[in-house]
Amino acid sequence: MFSIIKKWFWYDWILVTIRTLWLVIVASADFIHPSLIDAPLWIVLSLAFVVYLVPLIVRHRKEDRYLAVEVTAAGFFHLYLAYAAPGLLWSFVLLVMVIGLASSRRTYMWTGILCGIVFPALNGWIADRLPYEFIVSCSLGFAIGFAFNILIQSHKQAQIIQEQKLLLEQHIKRIEELTLMEERSRLSHELHDTIGHALTSLIVGVESLRSSVPDPQIERIDSLVGIAQHSLDDIRKHLHQLSHTTLSRSLSESLRQLIEEFMKSTGITVHFRVIGSETLVIQKINFCLHRCLQESLTNAVRHGQASVITVQLHFDSQQLRLQIEDNGIGMEEVQFGFGLGGMKERLKLFHGTLSVHSVPGQGTFVICNIPLQTEPVHDAIRLLIVDDQAIITDSLKQILDQDSDFIVVGKSRDGLEALEHCERSQPDIVLMDVRMQGMGGLEALLEMKQRWPDMKVVLMTTFEDSLQAATALERGAKGYMLKSIHPREMKEALKLIFSGGTWIDQSVAAQVFEEMKRQREQLEKISSSQENHPYGLTKREMEILEHLSSGLRYKSIAAKLFLSEGTIRNYCSTLYSKLGVNNREEAIEMARTENIV
Repeated sequence: MFSIIKKWFWYDWILVTIRTLWLVIVASADFIHPSLIDAPLWIVLSLAFVVYLVPLIVRHRKEDRYLAVEVTAAGFFHLYLAYAAPGLLWSFVLLVMVIGLASSRRTYMWTGILCGIVFPALNGWIADRLPYEFIVSCSLGFAIGFAFNILIQSHKQAQIIQEQKLLLEQHIKRIEELTLMEERSRLSHELHDTIGHALTSLIVGVESLRSSVPDPQIERIDSLVGIAQHSLDDIRKHLHQLSHTTLSRSLSESLRQLIEEFMKSTGITVHFRVIGSETLVIQKINFCLHRCLQESLTNAVRHGQASVITVQLHFDSQQLRLQIEDNGIGMEEVQFGFGLGGMKERLKLFHGTLSVHSVPGQGTFVICNIPLQTEPVHDAIRLLIVDDQAIITDSLKQILDQDSDFIVVGKSRDGLEALEHCERSQPDIVLMDVRMQGMGGLEALLEMKQRWPDMKVVLMTTFEDSLQAATALERGAKGYMLKSIHPREMKEALKLIFSGGTWIDQSVAAQVFEEMKRQREQLEKISSSQENHPYGLTKREMEILEHLSSGLRYKSIAAKLFLSEGTIRNYCSTLYSKLGVNNREEAIEMARTENIV
């Protein structure tokens, strides 16, 4: 019952206030005027409490029967009062106002006739009084209540219009962003084939000569690389001016921005605190904890019905810990369904752990731990380098051959040649350019993941492109990096990918995450519009359930529907929640048992 009260609006409280005032008047009548009630007081009070409570219970369990119960209970109780306490018949006006407030355009005719004419006339006849005054007062009370109901409906319509306006503004803003991104992508592709190739080749080529240059000349090497890198940075700066996306520079800033947006959209109070001295973490860990916090906040409101959430981010020399505590209803038994299971899988990629503690009535406590020092990679990583510029492949091979953790098994000039090489050498990682003569990187990536699902593919490009990066990740790429990346950072990224992680260049990661966030918001809006399907499933959810029943995995469904795998996972999370199941197997079994698909 308390959970229902928390969802009441201001007009629900007005309705309850009027009913409570009516009950107080009836209950205190005998104390103010002892001769007002002729019947036994306990009978009158018992019936009054029934009239007060039963309609409220029915309203929140079977709302379609509420008005019938309310009119019947109020009407017959006041017919009884016409015998037992005629002086209290005027209190019927208060309940008539409540009935008018709850009536709609489909029901106001019969509720108005009964409460404004029939019952007042019967009351007056039973009490041996002229019914005109009762009819006039009750009709006026019903008119006031129904007029107030019209104001409430107008207020709701205004809210809906305001939401539609905000949605339209977001849509227009999105169109503007897509236009800018398209122009930026066009410029990027043009510069990629001209200045970008030249500067990138210069950087990689000079870096490959570092080990063979005498120490006195190292300073000149650094100077040449710095000039080329500075030129690339200037070009990127001009390209970034076409985009409004801001990049989060630290983990705490990223989480704080997420929390502020969450509080703004839900109205839930969230307290955020950073403990310890913050250290820089790779973007992938940032994204992992960002998603863990996002899932925890959503669970706290959707399932836990929390009103206050406390988030703490702990930094120490050995580990990184994110704690989320809420004051919700809690759980008797923690079930690692789709949401918590996804968090656990994300953390596992970084040797992290997930702990969830919950007690009914005492909220839920979530702890995400990630060690800051991971075990080094001991096995040599077998690499295939794919690029249509020989100077790039030769330079990268020379850089990687200097590290005992890597073995370059071959070089290819385009995607088709890379597929043939993969057939022969089966490399651990394919480091491949996006744009090449002949078969490009994205096309080759799709073919590689179909033929060798476990093979890890990392795409390289000259300039960052969020749409290109998102497409690469959707097709199964494990990394997206710029060719101008520092060799040391590139090696660490390749080791992370080899150990099971994913790496995205920081300059484009925030744009990709923002795109994922927009997809999630659009998904929530789409999910809110339910069609006439079982369990309130939408057309898209029914389509996904059919694919699940056919044995398709998330990636295959995403490819068929031209959506990202993350979007499919979000759809499935909502789908499982509506069906009341915890995983794919239970959803498929329920769909087949109840003939949903």
